[in-house]
Amino acid sequence: MVSWDYSVLKGAEMLEPGPKEILLVANGDRRRTANLAGQQAQLECERQLGAAFSSLGYRLRRAHPEVDPGLGHGFIETQAQGREIFSKIPAGAPLVVAEAVWQYSNHIVYNLWEHKGPILTASNFDGTWPGLVGALGLEACLTKHSFSKNQASHCLVWSSEQFQDPVALEKLKHWASSGRLEHDVSHAVLFNPRDHRKYAKAMEFGEKAAGNFLGRPRIIGLYDPLCMGMVNAAFDELDLVGLGIQLRRLNQSDLYARMLEVPRAEALGYMKWLVDRGFKLEIGSNPFTDITEKAVVQSGQMYGAIVRHVAEEGLDGVGIAYQLGLARLCAASDVVEAMLNSTERPPVEYRGRAVMPGEPIMCANEADMGCAVDQTLTKIIYRASGLEPRLWETTQHDVRWGDTFRGTCRHGGKELEIDAFIWAFELSGNTPAGHMARGWADMEAVRQPYDYFIENGICTRGLSRPGEIVWSRVYLDRGEFCLDLGRGAAVKLPPEEIQRRWEATTEEWPLMNALLYGVSRDSLMAKHKSNHITVSYAPDAETANEITLAKAAMARALGFKVFVCGSLDPEDSVEYRARKGLAVDGPHVR
Repeated sequence: MVSWDYSVLKGAEMLEPGPKEILLVANGDRRRTANLAGQQAQLECERQLGAAFSSLGYRLRRAHPEVDPGLGHGFIETQAQGREIFSKIPAGAPLVVAEAVWQYSNHIVYNLWEHKGPILTASNFDGTWPGLVGALGLEACLTKHSFSKNQASHCLVWSSEQFQDPVALEKLKHWASSGRLEHDVSHAVLFNPRDHRKYAKAMEFGEKAAGNFLGRPRIIGLYDPLCMGMVNAAFDELDLVGLGIQLRRLNQSDLYARMLEVPRAEALGYMKWLVDRGFKLEIGSNPFTDITEKAVVQSGQMYGAIVRHVAEEGLDGVGIAYQLGLARLCAASDVVEAMLNSTERPPVEYRGRAVMPGEPIMCANEADMGCAVDQTLTKIIYRASGLEPRLWETTQHDVRWGDTFRGTCRHGGKELEIDAFIWAFELSGNTPAGHMARGWADMEAVRQPYDYFIENGICTRGLSRPGEIVWSRVYLDRGEFCLDLGRGAAVKLPPEEIQRRWEATTEEWPLMNALLYGVSRDSLMAKHKSNHITVSYAPDAETANEITLAKAAMARALGFKVFVCGSLDPEDSVEYRARKGLAVDGPHVR
């Protein structure tokens, strides 16, 4: 007869929060260098939160050391570390996740999905490090899950005033006493075709496009999803049933092997093709600060390998998650993604035929399926619109930061007065050539920051051109596919303001200064369920509205829950107001 040893089931010693004591965890990056670089910013964010809660009569208590001697920082750096920390946290304890940097949600999200107490993700609204991006990503992961009835809610709070502004303090007070928060999301209205009869033809096409997808599904190839920890951005095959989209699982080891088959001369030829069109690329000898010749060759090899893989598998687009995979073997994939998403890109042949000549090959940065699905819907809308192929180009940006701008800029050849909140959308390394005024000639190659990319990598640094944009996000809300979409404009701010924004964020990365029509800073923060936002251009406001509503109708016909966010009134557009000589008094913070 077995003699069972119950000592093997002994659990961890539980923390015991005192009265009015709230536990805090700090989730971090998977890359040690990034965590070390962001440590001081994280501690400052926690100090601000601690002071705010203290003024309300509560005490924040860290559930793990402020600095782990073995790590040199105080972040949760692995999923296993997160498991050990959460094994000591009482299931019903109020919990704050403080985010001042980018974080890998998988380190803690499985534990949060099972946590029974109230959860608050809190971020200081600061662009220095991508903490705002991390907080939005984690909130989207929590939104994806169907919490049970015996669990408290999860909430998000943010502040640009060290959590001392009246709005933030009131939200913290309400959450601490009730475990809940309500944000105003009245800017987002459930899409109803009857509200947009003016655009009936566009919506009719969208509905027919949905039928086309169902009759012939599109295939998205995915290179190793989830290595960025973005659980919110990983969709399962079963999630996509009925959407007319299928997944083809690929892996980065196969991609790397294919790269080695691309001759050096061919790889350099692809990169020279960009330089011949004005792309500013300088090769240096310092691997810590310069772009090396090795990185240039590897980038060309990766581009050629992916394009041929797309042709071989019959893919309609790809997603690539490079940060913990290929980034340890070769140059990061940024310039490659920019090339793929561009209409103007080096031609590649497969079995004697050019692959998708004259059109972009959709590529989702960081293998974000919310972007990949969105791009796939968008491309058929643009393809049928009769618009020039360069307008088919889509990309995603981080919702990085923003600030109110009051001043004058040039738009459409005219002076334009602006008093509005302008977002600094910043993609971590790449953007397509069509999003620049002069294409590749408006982009320069910059080495990716060493803290994130030890093995080098080429950013396509540039400023997105002014113009009307369509923005959107596909996400899962408790298992249901949703699409938020709206309108806005990229604006060209004065040089000193552009430089201030780059210096306040990451100077190496491409930047879009975007005004969203009828959507304030806090409105987007309250509703947006992702660290990313997908954008595309249109030649004018009316056409942009047609694109927006065709996509809305298509998504609705495929079963999405669709929200139209903000204003679609052409008279609210920057294009209209610049043409009429009217000032833009747009949405502000709240």
